Amino acid sequence: MSELDATPVGYALSGCTHDFLRFVVMEDARVKVNHFYFIDHPVKPGTQVLVRTFRTQPYNPEMITGRTGPLAGKKGRRADYGKRLEYTIAYAEILGYYDEKGRWRMMEMAPSPWDYVYEPNEDALRRFFIPEKMESDALMLEIGKARGTNIPVYIDLNAVAKGHMFVAGMTRSGKSSFIINLVAKASRLKPRPHFVIFDIRGEYNGLRRYGANMLPYTKFTPGISDPKTIADKLDLKGKERNLVIEAVRSLQSEDTPVNRDNILEKVGEILEQGVVYKTETSKKKALASINWFLENKGAFIDKESKPLDVINEIKNNFALILDFSVDADIEAQQRTAKYVLDHVRNYAMERKDYGDFACIIAIEEAQYFAPERGVEMRESSAQSQVKASMIETASQAGGYNVGLILMTQRPAYVLKSTISQCNSVACFRLKSGNDQDAILQYTEYGSERLKDYLPGLADHEAMLWGLAVPTPFPIIAEIEVEEYPQKAVAFAKSAWEKMEQNAGPKNKRSSGLPLHLMES
Repeated sequence: MSELDATPVGYALSGCTHDFLRFVVMEDARVKVNHFYFIDHPVKPGTQVLVRTFRTQPYNPEMITGRTGPLAGKKGRRADYGKRLEYTIAYAEILGYYDEKGRWRMMEMAPSPWDYVYEPNEDALRRFFIPEKMESDALMLEIGKARGTNIPVYIDLNAVAKGHMFVAGMTRSGKSSFIINLVAKASRLKPRPHFVIFDIRGEYNGLRRYGANMLPYTKFTPGISDPKTIADKLDLKGKERNLVIEAVRSLQSEDTPVNRDNILEKVGEILEQGVVYKTETSKKKALASINWFLENKGAFIDKESKPLDVINEIKNNFALILDFSVDADIEAQQRTAKYVLDHVRNYAMERKDYGDFACIIAIEEAQYFAPERGVEMRESSAQSQVKASMIETASQAGGYNVGLILMTQRPAYVLKSTISQCNSVACFRLKSGNDQDAILQYTEYGSERLKDYLPGLADHEAMLWGLAVPTPFPIIAEIEVEEYPQKAVAFAKSAWEKMEQNAGPKNKRSSGLPLHLMES
């Protein structure tokens, strides 16, 4: 190893394996956690192997319980004579190396004791981050720099469209900023990729200055035709629910318009058959109850809604943002999501032989549309249908150049069959063990070391790996932020101050004084 490329910082200890390195740090050297270092390949002279530290630990045998160090500390003295016995151990994962043909390989054997560990300079490290051979059809987008360096980190948007990406992280760790800046920077690429964004909280309005079109999701909400969904929207239960479902199905089979009057008439016909209710009193009571629900909650049935053609909107706009924050109608949002996913997926399959359609669909709060079993918000037909559509899209659409970017704060709550379909990952800070396990078990990282990295990531730092990341090992990137999500216009403190200023005289209280003292 040339001194120009790297500087020795330590020696390998016994107990190393082909993917785990433990080394003692030289006395004057500084080894940092989550930084890269080199070792020489044991049997391939001149071949550098990349490692990354995940922990350092100082050790002083003089400070073990029962030795003289603790006894001196008890008396308030420092056993300086024991400092000469102190040393630092660093722990690292062995990532791999490039062979003589430029192919990335995992280490086949363990390093030997006394093997040097080097700190590389940035030029030497850059050769690992930016491979010489790139895919000819790649569409590279620089999204930031490798932590602590000026080495650019790229994402291949072509690979995202051919596969899928999973983006996870705690609140305010930088997920939305990552997507906003990815789309903003992609607007300058040639060719420009096309995006659809499910904006749950109205945070992506800033992308309009880059050419995005933002529309309320209701523009794409189809009418309700599913009998179970109609019954769910009416809040019907038990036999009355089954009656309405049977009535709607009968009208649809007869090709009769499904409206409130026809539903009520068909329910009456079914009741007259005497199968559900035997007595005339129970029949009249059931019919009156269903009539009340139809009159008071069934206005949506008579509305004729023709959603916008989502395919035309995608073709005509670089980025189409569906604003789901305009209301809190979960059922309508789920129905809209299914409409968009189904139409985009089916159209892409129809155009497979023409090669003239591709897009990336970014879905905020993926757990709302593909919840893990047992954590659904509520059982409904619309939820079951959008979950099925998400599974089918994740399973099939990548082969037709429709990629998903699934975003969530809680990976443990997202359906694991959709996570496992994502062959690229951008993971921001995560501290929950369940969420870390979901990433570890259902993505292709394959190392317990992930749990050492994720809790310590700073805001707007992400660990990235997978097919869309040209670097063949996971890297921590400092995301370059040009645009921020549009959150609330004021902090809570400011809002409370305004509420206090606008409150009536009886509601105003001076800070620190009880009300009865103020009045006196």
